[in-house]
Amino acid sequence: MLKRFAAVITVTVLIFTAAVPYCGAAVFAADDPAAADDISASVQPEQSAVAVNSTNLTKSLKQDVVIKADISPAKEERTVKLQRYNTPKKKWSTISTMTVVSTSNDGHASVKFDVPSDKRDKTTSKWRVYVSKSDHAGSAKSKTIKITTRNLSNVSLSAKAACIYRVDGKGKGTLIYTKNSTAKRAQASTTKLMTAILAIDSGKMGKKTTISEHAVATPWGSGKMKAGDQYYNKDLMYAMLMPSSNDAATAVSEMVSGTEAKFVKKMNKKAKEMGLVNTQFRNPHGLDADGHYTTAKELAVLTAEAYTYPLISEIWNTKVKTIKSLRYKRSWTLYSTNAIFGYDSNFKGGKTGTEDNAGCCFAGAYELNGVTYITVVLGSGYGFSRWLDTKKLHSYIKDNAESSY
Repeated sequence: MLKRFAAVITVTVLIFTAAVPYCGAAVFAADDPAAADDISASVQPEQSAVAVNSTNLTKSLKQDVVIKADISPAKEERTVKLQRYNTPKKKWSTISTMTVVSTSNDGHASVKFDVPSDKRDKTTSKWRVYVSKSDHAGSAKSKTIKITTRNLSNVSLSAKAACIYRVDGKGKGTLIYTKNSTAKRAQASTTKLMTAILAIDSGKMGKKTTISEHAVATPWGSGKMKAGDQYYNKDLMYAMLMPSSNDAATAVSEMVSGTEAKFVKKMNKKAKEMGLVNTQFRNPHGLDADGHYTTAKELAVLTAEAYTYPLISEIWNTKVKTIKSLRYKRSWTLYSTNAIFGYDSNFKGGKTGTEDNAGCCFAGAYELNGVTYITVVLGSGYGFSRWLDTKKLHSYIKDNAESSY
């Protein structure tokens, strides 16, 4: 009996002894100030957020630019910074700072920063709103805000309307210079860019077209075409875009749709699909007609689209070409109407237009450092004026458009 009793005592003591260190450790942790700090440190701060009103702003240099942001949480004072990205230094620089605290029940606070014009005197700059960490909330930054500033310098143009459209990719672009760019104006033979796009989209470039009496009768035609003759459609494209032959444009429209009238409907349908709400066509060649108009901005969008077609780009870069009719074997030497070929290797050509109502027009492409820019002038003076205007826009690009923070 004594042995059995001793065994029971021994087991009980061992269990009690094992329990004592565990209980003692728990008491010690609760009373130790250092351990309490560790527990406090493990509590995660509240997550902060910065929501801005816009991530893409385009203004002229004279216009005010305001960035608005919603900060959360802001139940306590939060330090908010407006920052600009410095590309050469690859860092964000703080331009202005303010302190905010919520006055609403939801704990959010709104801030408004006026962007100084002298801090955005480049075509494109990148900005963000940054909120510093506080005692109970972490830091946060907004999405990057791109500010594009138009008309950084004055450009004296004879053109009644003009613009520079920087192609940003995926069919979208940004106006970086504008003069009356949303005013409706006659566009003359720049109309043929839409005609060319639809012709290529038809898939008939490898086929032939017989010239109709209607095409030959087109006013201010080339005088080179004869009814019943045939041309390869690709050669008609060269005739339409190089010397800007109106009869070739009519022949192309008939090739695509059967009649000029049906083709014009197709032109206007395509314009709507492209979002050209202030563009309307009455013919495929651009002769003055009531209700035949566009804007400098929308012509730039159309030109940017045309430039993506390799055949159109190829024709723009051709100075002289000889084509032959297939039935009557008549030779026709074509000369480009682009009068500034060779002055600058960045100039990639384009389409001219001249009419009494429209004046002298030009829409073309210019490339610099891998970026494509479309320049448009509508209603320039006669003589060399449209080319002087275009050269000034090219200079604007070189001086301003490629610069960024």
